[in-house]
Amino acid sequence: MSGSKAREAEGRVPLPADRGAAEPTLPDRYRIKQDNTGAVLTCVEAPTVSVRVQHGFTVTAAAARSAAPGSIFLDGAAQGEPFLDPKREVYNLDHHEGCARSFLLATCEQAMVLIRKGLDLRKREWTVYANDADLDTVLAIWVLLNHLRLNDRSAETRARIMPLVRLQGVIDAQGLDMQDLSALPPELLAEIQACIDELREPELALKQRGRWGESDLLGYTADRLRAIDRLVYSPTHFDDVTDVDQLARVEIANGSVAVVCRSKAGIYEVERQLRRLHGKRLGVIVLRTSASTYTLRLVNPYLPTSLERVYTYLNLVDPGAGGHRSANRWGGSTEIGGSPRSTGTRMAPEQIARVCQQAFRAPTLVQRLRRIAGAALGSTGILLAALASVFLPGLIGRGAGVPSGLAASPAQFSVLLATLGGAFLLIRGLRAPGLYGLRRPAGLDWCVLLPFAIFGALAGGVWIPVPATTPVPEWLEPLGVLTLPLAAEVIFRGLVHGSLVASFGMQECGGPWLLSSPVILSAGFYTLWGAILRHPAISLTQAIPGGPGFRSSAPCSSEQQRAWPASAPRASPCPSCSTGSASPRSCWGAVSRVTGVTPYESRASSRRRPGHRRRRSPARPAPTSPITTRLSP
Repeated sequence: MSGSKAREAEGRVPLPADRGAAEPTLPDRYRIKQDNTGAVLTCVEAPTVSVRVQHGFTVTAAAARSAAPGSIFLDGAAQGEPFLDPKREVYNLDHHEGCARSFLLATCEQAMVLIRKGLDLRKREWTVYANDADLDTVLAIWVLLNHLRLNDRSAETRARIMPLVRLQGVIDAQGLDMQDLSALPPELLAEIQACIDELREPELALKQRGRWGESDLLGYTADRLRAIDRLVYSPTHFDDVTDVDQLARVEIANGSVAVVCRSKAGIYEVERQLRRLHGKRLGVIVLRTSASTYTLRLVNPYLPTSLERVYTYLNLVDPGAGGHRSANRWGGSTEIGGSPRSTGTRMAPEQIARVCQQAFRAPTLVQRLRRIAGAALGSTGILLAALASVFLPGLIGRGAGVPSGLAASPAQFSVLLATLGGAFLLIRGLRAPGLYGLRRPAGLDWCVLLPFAIFGALAGGVWIPVPATTPVPEWLEPLGVLTLPLAAEVIFRGLVHGSLVASFGMQECGGPWLLSSPVILSAGFYTLWGAILRHPAISLTQAIPGGPGFRSSAPCSSEQQRAWPASAPRASPCPSCSTGSASPRSCWGAVSRVTGVTPYESRASSRRRPGHRRRRSPARPAPTSPITTRLSP
């Protein structure tokens, strides 16, 4: 049953004269929201409690005892005896199975005892499970969601609700004939019974029409909770309540929480209300004052860090924040600050909450290992995709009987690698430009390392593609020389480094120099893949010309070329010589791989006598890659 239908059914029930006038002024405190697992019912005065009501929901007794901490099962949701597990913070409030029903309190009374005995629902997240919305269950949910008012020093709220809880508990546990066990005076008994009849009328109407099993239990529960509010509260009870809508909440350090919320009130009024709802757990408030404007407030001064670290993390992630020299950034004092003033933020409340959690809580070893594995797999996937474009055409061609296959050039590999890396960098970097280096350099300190970078490149650290062995456009070779080093920078200094910064510390502008873990790990991945691409089985890169690792590619001399008979087959031509290799020895080796014969065999065959049978040479294996050109002499 939807909330609107329930209100229509309730509208046919005459309310007491002293309650009807107060109905429009009572605040609507109950909200139905969607989370990762479905719809939940919450109360603005109990933000840590979520209620799930679903037809037919049940768990076994063993599953209930091993449920996640913070679970409360109501009235048959757990098929077993009622139990209290304060150590694991799991409770089953029931009076049906595994117990002497006549000697147990009903579920709503058990909930009241639990609250009055000191169960603090503010210290963690709680989930309440129910499989029906009869009045006993609805009253138990109301008690849990109103735990703050029930534990007030003033007994006014308890005096109003206890007769209703007591009489409904006796009826549900003992039956209608045992109403006198509630010990209520006759006048009060009649009044409370009339209230119970009013609250149950929509339920009875749905059951009589056979539509109870199809009704929306969550909406019906929210509507009955509002009806109970009208019976218990008056408008004056909410004069000091500030309407605060909590958008996101995460646990940070030392059990404290960071709350992202929105309200029409100021930050200090919101702080007073949230202190009442969360107690000493409240650590940081992020108040949304407009669509893109937020105010940050540090409530707990004993947290391990201040808001300065939160500003740093937010400026790295927020696409709306400017660079290091820009005034349009997150900032403020160590206790209060705000979002960029000119443009505001472009982050969602959930993203801001996660950034606050990262700033105050050090990542665990498992989280860091997961980050490293993700960075390794991401870079590996991009490089393998580019390598597949080089090797698969050749394999397909040999499978089709074409000797040279459909080989691609190393320059094509360079361009494709840069394209893939750049696309992924833009996809991820535009969401968090500061993490992935998509901003102007902050200062000129990086110029100090420029001579060392040039020396490292000349020593063989930069990736240069080998010359092509197949005809390619003239512009493709120089383009490959430019794009391959760029692709390496984009993948390793951009994607890999940026994905690791979220879990590891790094050097900040103006801070001390340090060799951070993201730099070490990205350099390690770069070195590993550099060795793989230079391996003879792949041989797609070479050292920079003139560097220590460079090998001369001068063409063969005339005598060296005459050593190969004119009748012998040749490899693909290149600007150096007929085979395009780096030396006479590697020229012969390349042609031998293509033709299956050696130059000595070819020369000897031209000189052998008639009738002489030459010993057959063993079959040469097929070339591993038709694009392999750089062979060690």
